Amino acid sequence: MQKTKVGSVQVIALVDNIQPYAATAVYPEAGDDLQQYSHYFDAEGRVALNFACFVCIDADTTLLVDTGFGPEYSGRLLDELAEAGVELASVKHILFTHLHGDHTGWNMDRATGKPLFPNATYLVPKGDWDHYRAQKPKPESFVRDVEPLQAMKRMDLVDGERSISWALTAVPTPGHTPGHTSVAISSGGERGFILGDVVISPVDAEDITLANAFDWDNAIARATREATVPRLVRENALVGASHLPAPGLGRFVSAEGRTGWQAIPASVQGG
Repeated sequence: MQKTKVGSVQVIALVDNIQPYAATAVYPEAGDDLQQYSHYFDAEGRVALNFACFVCIDADTTLLVDTGFGPEYSGRLLDELAEAGVELASVKHILFTHLHGDHTGWNMDRATGKPLFPNATYLVPKGDWDHYRAQKPKPESFVRDVEPLQAMKRMDLVDGERSISWALTAVPTPGHTPGHTSVAISSGGERGFILGDVVISPVDAEDITLANAFDWDNAIARATREATVPRLVRENALVGASHLPAPGLGRFVSAEGRTGWQAIPASVQGG
């Protein structure tokens, strides 16, 4: 868990889980080019992927972005929220960057079938809702974590850019999934961006043209990275990234014509 601020907006990074994946499986088209990124891999050639969620608190709302992998994967989100002092009942909005199961896992209490966040409106990207509803069979996590929200009338579809509060705006960042959505933060002349899975690891933070195995459409995902990452560099925006090194707070920086990820020090805390 790590806290910081964008202007007057408090941003809290929460780590639900960390899992290693074979780098060659994440970037199957990279071939020998992966060797230049070996400093990001463990002795077995695996890159550690963080599974992060983010809380944004301003005067209007408490927004939780994504709900992690869930209890089936020994997720720690509820403990991290407690450590951060965020009560489940205080969450007013939950936005899913997309509807992969590692971003929807803590929606429901497995014992009661009721939402774990009793007062939240769940903001669901319409492109993903339409996409996964049409699949046969539908993904298990979609049926378990997302579909019940509609029947409970707790869900609001987000299509295109959408204001959540005076400081927080949902913005389309498609490619990883059809409706992938990020959250732009603007406060006190400062910028922030909850990225979701636009970038997967420090590898494609350095090479934003590199395809990965998780993206729904590699061409659209690449175009989104090429539009988004340089802008965040120019804005010096604080970035919350789902899978970049835990806890997932940092900035994209550019030096000598190369982009990279720079984590903010753990000592940089917001009150």
